[in-house]
Amino acid sequence: MPMTSTTGAASQGDGTAKFPATETNHQATNCARPTASGLGVLEKAMNLLNIVSARRAPMTFTELLRACDLPKATLHRILATLVREGLLRHNAYDKTFQLGLRLLELAHDVWSEFDLRVAAQDELARLRDALNETVELTLLDGTWVVILASEPSGEAQGTRSAVGQRLPVHASASGKAIAASLDPSGQRRLIQALDLERFTQHTIVTATELQAELDLVRARGYAIEQGERALDRAAVAAPIFDYEGRPIGAVAITTDASRLDAARAHTLSSALMGASRSISHSAAGKAMSIATQAPPETTSSVEVACVSEVRSLLGEGPVWSPRDNALYWVDILTPSVHRYDAATGVDTETPLGTMASLVVPKASGGLLVATPGGIMALDLSTRRLTSFCHPEAGRTNVRYNDGKCDRRGRLWVGSMDMGAAANRGHLFCIEANGSWKQVDTGFTVPNGIGWSPDNKTMYVTDTYRQVIYRYDFDLASGAIANRRPLITIAASDGKPDGLTVDDQGCLWVALWDAWQIARFSPEGQLMQRLRVPVPRPTSCCFGGDNLDTLYVTSASLRLSEEQLATAPLSGSLFAIQLPDARGLPEAAFAG
Repeated sequence: MPMTSTTGAASQGDGTAKFPATETNHQATNCARPTASGLGVLEKAMNLLNIVSARRAPMTFTELLRACDLPKATLHRILATLVREGLLRHNAYDKTFQLGLRLLELAHDVWSEFDLRVAAQDELARLRDALNETVELTLLDGTWVVILASEPSGEAQGTRSAVGQRLPVHASASGKAIAASLDPSGQRRLIQALDLERFTQHTIVTATELQAELDLVRARGYAIEQGERALDRAAVAAPIFDYEGRPIGAVAITTDASRLDAARAHTLSSALMGASRSISHSAAGKAMSIATQAPPETTSSVEVACVSEVRSLLGEGPVWSPRDNALYWVDILTPSVHRYDAATGVDTETPLGTMASLVVPKASGGLLVATPGGIMALDLSTRRLTSFCHPEAGRTNVRYNDGKCDRRGRLWVGSMDMGAAANRGHLFCIEANGSWKQVDTGFTVPNGIGWSPDNKTMYVTDTYRQVIYRYDFDLASGAIANRRPLITIAASDGKPDGLTVDDQGCLWVALWDAWQIARFSPEGQLMQRLRVPVPRPTSCCFGGDNLDTLYVTSASLRLSEEQLATAPLSGSLFAIQLPDARGLPEAAFAG
């Protein structure tokens, strides 16, 4: 299904897969999808179940008809059978369909006889052959991790089997992957029970450092080990979940440190996460995408310049500061804060000891950043973080995500589960004196915040739901009301991430996994697509003296070696000079 809005079907531009970029105004065409002709009844039924599952919301008959490409009569018959067998539920009140409870019964039957070692053996061998590295299956046993199965690489053939070996939780990739995925109380008990023994100078030996590391692991979806239990060993691991989202083990690539530096470990993460999902077929963690779309075929008319060639994991939150003539942005998962000086073209990275999901300049000087430990004032020269406020202080395993200041200088920020569990996110409004209020809830991955030029409409994105919402907004009081969808992005068109609003009230939206920035009218109609040379653009903002430069951040997170070879600039900062659009001045935080 193409991009849609509440005011009618959105348009979709054409194009070629050539860098630099594209700018188009063509009408939308339906995305290519396989037809149902020639499929057997079982395949058609499975296709319907997959469509309903992927939608994450009840679907009407008309929506299913449009999505499945089946004749009406055939769709009626298959739906009736699926409802009768309990695989789908039909709500007679709103005439929608959603997954049925019989699926839970079937899942229970499968898991009651689930053998992790047997289920994993083919995936372990496949990974070993594909990567020529030793692959291990591990599980948590008390305060240790035990290797349950191992597929040694060709170079490791003939060496002593690792099966049965016990690994320290805090100093192994497998241990950290499993521990990071535990529920908050289980994780807390495990950390308290661990003997944080130092094995090398790289070993984590304090509970505070370990908690910060586990936060990063949970947010990334995988763990890395670099000389923490032995200087010559390195590993990367991803958790395996059961049908209720609980970690039951981990799959790990382990090798000599000379073969696996941090950069390569990150590129192997998508293969590991794909293997872990294949082993258990669990839906847990699937909010973290590991596959990208092919580059769109579009014609080029706008140049995209790479102004800072860095391999950030998750570049995000660009904000232009006229006061400093600089662009600030964060790499959430490295973690660090960047300052791009527009006059010199120099990008300066300041590492932080904790995850940072947004950065905004303060009117009184310095910066404000969001960390898992709260909203903090940051002095870049000293790297000192000072607590400002913490709306989520009472909850565990949550972090802040995107945020932006309105034109009165209030900070609006969303929160989410560390592992992107559904509906745990809130939306907060923070005043200059540090007081705050929760203004909405029920988000999964809150993103992309912005305001219309007349300050009467506020926009907030939920990436997980593929929806950009709009609220009625009152600038004087900071009140919002009447949340409703403005734009819905089809899965085939990528995921809506960060956004900015231009002086004409149009929304510019970064489309994760789609190689594009899309421009929408204030009514939600697709107007343009800009092709960027990376699959995962994350956010955008206007900057420069005339606010006619669109800066775009990007990510390299969970991209494979092959994907990075196709898009080597992933993680970099880009600038697009726009001939017919200008931004609106972004406000600093009033505090």
